[in-house]
Amino acid sequence: MAKKQTFGDKGKKTGGSDFKVAKLVLSVPSGKNKAWKFVEKSVRIPNGENEQAILAKAVSEAVK
Repeated sequence: MAKKQTFGDKGKKTGGSDFKVAKLVLSVPSGKNKAWKFVEKSVRIPNGENEQAILAKAVSEAVK
């Protein structure tokens, strides 16, 4: 028999999270040759916080 659970029901099971996740993609020059590399980083943003400030902080930490 087929399951009676739908995709919408699966989403309702998980509790509400108290943060959002943003993927930050940076381009940095490679040290070996003159190519550019892409660096991906997931940043957790708590609800109610200023998103731009947290992303700016993550960018400044990643560039170091």
